[in-house]
Amino acid sequence: MENYKNLLMSPNLRLQRKNEKRWLLLRFLRQNIWSTQDIIQEVIGLASRQSAHKTLLRMENDELIRRYKYSAVGGSLTIWGITSHGQAMAFDPKMERPYSATFEPSKISEQNIRHHLDLQRLQLVAELKGWQNWVDGYQLGDIPKDGNRPDAIALSPHGSRVAIECERTIKSLKRYEQILATYLRAIKLQKVDMVIWVTPTADISKRLKAIITGIKSVRVAGQKIAIEPDKHHINLFFTHYSAWPMFDSQSGGHDGDT
Repeated sequence: MENYKNLLMSPNLRLQRKNEKRWLLLRFLRQNIWSTQDIIQEVIGLASRQSAHKTLLRMENDELIRRYKYSAVGGSLTIWGITSHGQAMAFDPKMERPYSATFEPSKISEQNIRHHLDLQRLQLVAELKGWQNWVDGYQLGDIPKDGNRPDAIALSPHGSRVAIECERTIKSLKRYEQILATYLRAIKLQKVDMVIWVTPTADISKRLKAIITGIKSVRVAGQKIAIEPDKHHINLFFTHYSAWPMFDSQSGGHDGDT
């Protein structure tokens, strides 16, 4: 059906659509660096796997992207990532500077793949619900000593600057004490307005909330600070993939737990 629609387009419209798909994908990979065909199909708005694959092959032939097959992710998984040439074609030279990050298969672990792809899916769902200005954590600079860098920061539909943590598995209590201290300081300094931890399931979300809100004190700049729930917990939110995003453009409310 998609190919039939393309045949009905004029040559100029087909070229325009082709360039639009390329630009959408390059803009997505400019920040996300690599992804799978399933996610890429959503990004460029193609229902047909065949059409999406053709687009990827053409862009690979033009050295804008490259692919690599991983065999350790429950069988095999093909990842498509941006090249240096792709990055050079993915920015607006009038307004932006190019990014240097490119797809380097040797630096990607299986755990990293799962987390990165989950975060991309969260981004796409959030943007459909009116979220804007999504920035991946690696673009926010180096991680401070004993600190934490969010997986992403984005603007909610109601204008809140939100730090987002995609939490596939639960870390140690000591690590969460460090993370909580970092976020409480960031909220106080108005670098972010709130933090949302997003987990794969509701059960993990409830357990994570119990762990983080159960912390009695944290250390900030060497000083022990007692946690006051009424003061320190009001900007901490917990939810799961199926209830994400917590805030959307259609309502002022939210799903999940605060």
